[in-house]
Amino acid sequence: MRQRWSVGEITAWYEERPWITGCNFIPSGAIHGTFWLMQEHDHAAAFRDAAREIAFAHWTGLNSIRFFLPFEVWQEQRDAFFAHLDELLALLDGYGMTMMPVLFNDCTVPKSRFTEPRFGPQPEPEPGYFGGSSESPFDDDVQGGDKVGYLPFDEPGSETVMREYVQSLAGRYGQDPRILLWDVWNEIGNSQRVDRSLEMMTSVFGWLREADVAQPLTACVWGGGAETALSWILRPTSLPQVEQRAAELSDIVTFHYYGDYLHAKQFIAHLRGVAGGRPLVNTEWMHRPFGSLIETHLPLWRREEIGSYFFGLVNGKPQFDVVWTFIKDIQNVDTSVWMHDIVRADFTPYDPDEIAVLRQLNLGVLP
Repeated sequence: MRQRWSVGEITAWYEERPWITGCNFIPSGAIHGTFWLMQEHDHAAAFRDAAREIAFAHWTGLNSIRFFLPFEVWQEQRDAFFAHLDELLALLDGYGMTMMPVLFNDCTVPKSRFTEPRFGPQPEPEPGYFGGSSESPFDDDVQGGDKVGYLPFDEPGSETVMREYVQSLAGRYGQDPRILLWDVWNEIGNSQRVDRSLEMMTSVFGWLREADVAQPLTACVWGGGAETALSWILRPTSLPQVEQRAAELSDIVTFHYYGDYLHAKQFIAHLRGVAGGRPLVNTEWMHRPFGSLIETHLPLWRREEIGSYFFGLVNGKPQFDVVWTFIKDIQNVDTSVWMHDIVRADFTPYDPDEIAVLRQLNLGVLP
């Protein structure tokens, strides 16, 4: 059974690879995240559209994507799940790109239309809402509400299927170099799920290590200890216990940070202490209303040798240009600018300067 990688092992692994520069890839035609791409229904058309977007990502010099795996498709359409994941990995590999799969996710809300994707044709988005739905999975969570988010693994006796899911992925891809690292749990403890998810996350780390996967494991630090939206961006100088535990289990320390340049530098300094010499990778960032910008932050991550996965890519049905509802009334926050995504559906840039910076830092192409 593999143990947690030593600082020396993970540092050597990190240094022998190119700087990680990628994005969170949610295809522009999807309203329920990656579910649309991975299900059986109309997959050829979905994959064609996604392939164009991956080609664009490669053109900007990105070398990896972070990709949320839809458990529901694995559960109900397993052959399609693996066939489509193989197809996507082959596409990425053709461009010299890798994937960071996300296995589980606490950034959710109780059972609703938003959190329970349906098979077949997907709903059209509701204009004006992040994620394409007025039933947002973020507002109550970040505001400190008391709703407890739902996962199918909350059902009694679900550990068996949960373990089967993890072991099937580890058995098929645990030695696959196209998988860069495993993101075990996105935003552990979000949606008031600390009491429900901590033990489950610990088990998943254990199952993957029992399978002796070749890739590093991680679960992100994300700022769940904040009491308000602005304090979430400024960030506390200590981590909630659940996030501290995530960092302690991780081979490589990943984090989310959507704040401005000054506070990003301060947070990096804090995280260096948390990481204890382990490399850092920012797996979610880029939020224009909060001052997290391609022009300022991508050079910062590169200079600090911090891996980068900004949020979004091609704008479309998820409406990631629209700000979270809970920040629309915050003073001194410009909510008229796009929050996420860097190009429109026809690949014209939201801001040409952003594309120039991406290509310069990723490829050495001068504007």
